Amino acid sequence: MGVDALDKPYAAKQGTEKTGGKRVRGASTARSAAAHFNRGEQFRRKGLLRSAAQAYRKAVEFAPDNAHYRFRLSECYAGIGLTEEAIVELERARDLKPEESYYHFSLGNLYVRAGRIEEAIASLQKATHFAPRDAYYNVRLGVLCLRFRYLHEAADALRRAIKLDPENASYHALLGDVYAGLGYDREALRHYRNAGRLDPYDARYVEQVRRMVAGDMT
Repeated sequence: MGVDALDKPYAAKQGTEKTGGKRVRGASTARSAAAHFNRGEQFRRKGLLRSAAQAYRKAVEFAPDNAHYRFRLSECYAGIGLTEEAIVELERARDLKPEESYYHFSLGNLYVRAGRIEEAIASLQKATHFAPRDAYYNVRLGVLCLRFRYLHEAADALRRAIKLDPENASYHALLGDVYAGLGYDREALRHYRNAGRLDPYDARYVEQVRRMVAGDMT
């Protein structure tokens, strides 16, 4: 289902409003964009993602250089299964605000959904670059690299995560898995021991990652 096939309840409510012809400029344009965006926010909070997408699209028409409006539109597209359209909008948002780490992180997740793994890794690496103190971004990068057997990159990301959060047992367990995969048994054992002595240990999360990795290797 493409963008043009979205339901039209929001558009129907707008009557004869047009954005073509003579372009409304200045403050009026900004007010129109904000009004559509706010309607989109209301629809989104109610879970009406198709109507929200219609409203966000209108906001973007009035304010094409607003990265946040495009990000919200991308979220809605992703939520209704329009992954490629979501990627296009989020890439535009990222280009407008290239130092926004969350855009890179979210784009990485969309690339994974689309099967574009190398692009996903590169995007998550950008996220860690612009948010160097965020351990979670590094873990997500490490898990993605582990899943698809980019083991050296996984080790780099998980080492950074542990440097930022050295008492996280799950991070040590995952780095142990990476070192085991690389054949670095002594380093793997050291991190497994660290995981065993630290608390809390998120066994469910680690096991979920291990099952995912094993599934991708079969």
